[in-house]
Amino acid sequence: MDIRQKEGNTKEFKGEGGLGTLFSRITLEGPIVKENLNFLVSGRRSYFDIFFPLIGGELEGTKLSFYDLNTKLTWQINETNKLYVSGYFGADAMKLEESTEEEADSSDGASGSIDFRWKNATTTIRWNHLFNHKLFMNLSGIYSSYNYNFVSQNDNGGIIPSGQTFKWGSGVQNWIIKPDFTYYPDPNTTMRFGINGTLYQFNPAELSNANTNFTLEDLDKDKGLEISPYYEIEKTWHQFSMNLGLRYSWFGNIGPNSVAMYNPDFPSTVNTITSIKDYKKGELIKSYSGFEPRLSLKYNINDRKAIKLGYNRNFQYIHLMSNTAAALPFDIWKPSGIHIKPLEVNQISVGYAYDIEDGIYNFLVEAYYKTFTNFVEYKEGADLFINEHLETQLLPANGYAYGLEIGAYKNKGKLTGNFNYTYSVSKRKTTSKLNQENINNGDYYPSNYDRPHLLNIIANYDLGEKWDAGLFFTYQTGRPTTVPTGRLSFDGNPYLTYSNRNAHRVPDTHRLDISFTYTPKGNPETRWQSSWNFGVYNVYGNKNAFSVFSTFHNDQLKTFEFSVFGAPVPFVTYNFKF
Repeated sequence: MDIRQKEGNTKEFKGEGGLGTLFSRITLEGPIVKENLNFLVSGRRSYFDIFFPLIGGELEGTKLSFYDLNTKLTWQINETNKLYVSGYFGADAMKLEESTEEEADSSDGASGSIDFRWKNATTTIRWNHLFNHKLFMNLSGIYSSYNYNFVSQNDNGGIIPSGQTFKWGSGVQNWIIKPDFTYYPDPNTTMRFGINGTLYQFNPAELSNANTNFTLEDLDKDKGLEISPYYEIEKTWHQFSMNLGLRYSWFGNIGPNSVAMYNPDFPSTVNTITSIKDYKKGELIKSYSGFEPRLSLKYNINDRKAIKLGYNRNFQYIHLMSNTAAALPFDIWKPSGIHIKPLEVNQISVGYAYDIEDGIYNFLVEAYYKTFTNFVEYKEGADLFINEHLETQLLPANGYAYGLEIGAYKNKGKLTGNFNYTYSVSKRKTTSKLNQENINNGDYYPSNYDRPHLLNIIANYDLGEKWDAGLFFTYQTGRPTTVPTGRLSFDGNPYLTYSNRNAHRVPDTHRLDISFTYTPKGNPETRWQSSWNFGVYNVYGNKNAFSVFSTFHNDQLKTFEFSVFGAPVPFVTYNFKF
């Protein structure tokens, strides 16, 4: 995907935004030096953390907030040179009060809280140079950072040992340099070529005391370098168009780091380590490379009907290890290396689009099939939490996915909106050469992303000169999960036994939102325009589960769900533009 921020207005100062009970936003743009230097600043901030306690009930113990800030500065140096400086900064926070009894009513109920935080930041400097009317260049330097952490505390026993409060965190940082060229040899041909270089730094995990910030555990950081030259040509012949591209990617896992070597005839554990190899700073530990072709074909049957066919292959050199089925879901990013191969994905897709002659309706149907090689899965009973030898908990896996997407759009008239439905299947199986390690005896099982049914409906209705009504409904099949099926006792300590991997599902999720917009008649003598938006989020108060887990309490097996929005949430927003 190629996502670009809009540029600020070069001629006059403008603004727009909204003030609401759930969140507010504002965008300001305009010239600093007319026609030469302009700016754009856009920000949002939610008030869920303030508003939820006022609603009470199911939402009283939930705190949810986010903010993001977009900035951009554009300098037209001269007719052939332009400089952009942009940045994005955002953070999300979610605090859930946990209870292992019915709202912790009983004296022996266990309670506490889990405080999740996500932070993203990226800054870009981009130089646009026009060589001539056929060739131009974008030279970009980019820094990005992602951090994820949670703080867990417990008041009187339960998921986390009583009295303990800790902070867990991980993150990824990227430094990117990428010169990209675009060349137009003729009106029907576009060529793009260039090279991307990315330096990664991964912080797998850090555990500290939440009150003192004293570090308890800090795993070694991983580093990686990716270099990818590419060439792409896009060409049109009357009703037929083609996009053909080839990318070559090279990835190197680099030191400093210490890597354990294992006996290949036994499962990898700390007891089967044969040696530890130390790598110096900048030393190449392991490298991978491969060609990534892509092809997209489109044929316009007429001006209202078209068919599409596409194929692409991609390599992914970084992997996400996610333990979302646990009471404390956490994510760890790891690069490919000696023990982890890159993920290879091949996909083919075919689609058909049809537009009604007057443009009132559009229809789209598309099918796809994907194959995956070298997934990373975790073993049964894996301990991913602050594990110095994380590779001992992982297994290689292959998989496949396929799906059918249907879309219908109404663009004109009092009633407008769209209907989107997707049926999809996503399966995988582990491929360890030691069969006793394989999950579900090496058979295919649903992946965490196997959610067969997804339905979104959006409708807008013009009620008259000043009023509009809006409706949004979404439904998704519950994600697969592994659940306890029994218990056993060893040396007097209880342990759970589990079903096959992802053999069950959390409850399906669905939600209905409604809104009404009132737009008063504007004053033609001023630039100020405004409107009011009223509505209810999650109208019928469905308790969609964020996390589902099971644990023992008072010698009994209990299963619990964390719900973020478990009640209707009304909102009011005042929108303005000038």
